Amino acid sequence: MANSEFKNAPPVYGWAIAVAAGALMFGVSLVMLDIGGIAAVAVGAVVALIVGVIFTLAESKPAAAPAAKTAPASPAPATVAASAPASAPVAAVAPEAKAEPAPEPEPAPAAAAPAAADVEPEKPKGLDAPIGTADDLKRISGVGPVLEGKLNALGFYHFWQIAKWTRAEVEWVDGYLSFKGRIDRDNWIAQAAKLAEESPSKPPA
Repeated sequence: MANSEFKNAPPVYGWAIAVAAGALMFGVSLVMLDIGGIAAVAVGAVVALIVGVIFTLAESKPAAAPAAKTAPASPAPATVAASAPASAPVAAVAPEAKAEPAPEPEPAPAAAAPAAADVEPEKPKGLDAPIGTADDLKRISGVGPVLEGKLNALGFYHFWQIAKWTRAEVEWVDGYLSFKGRIDRDNWIAQAAKLAEESPSKPPA
């Protein structure tokens, strides 16, 4: 009930409270903040003005907004006849496009024969030592002293050994020595077979 009466009080009460708040702020500014008298009066006046405006705005009742006039409902548009007049011309029917025969599917290509690289590498069997006199493997094109030493370390001392390598054994030696196809490029098998015919070293019976 007290709140309702205070809310309906005339604006003068609000300004009285504002003046009291301004005076209080004047005293606080003068004593506690230790500022000059003119500055303290200014601070108190500003506080009183702010509080008075706040109370004035709070106590004033907002004017009721005028009721919006209800606009008359617009008449519903006339329903357009869905049916076309009988005299309307009939659209010409486009001639049916002649379907072209589907192209015959191309025959699938025949499966390619397995490449030589698909053969599982197999290590060839070498010898523990040459049989008689070792052949000069450097006579094979592409074989130098270092490569001859690697072949001897694998147990290959004679032309007839290299000439008997199978495809799987060629793949193993090529991969082991990281030749990347060098044996086939230099045609070692054919060279070794020809040199084996001229060499006195022959395979054991």
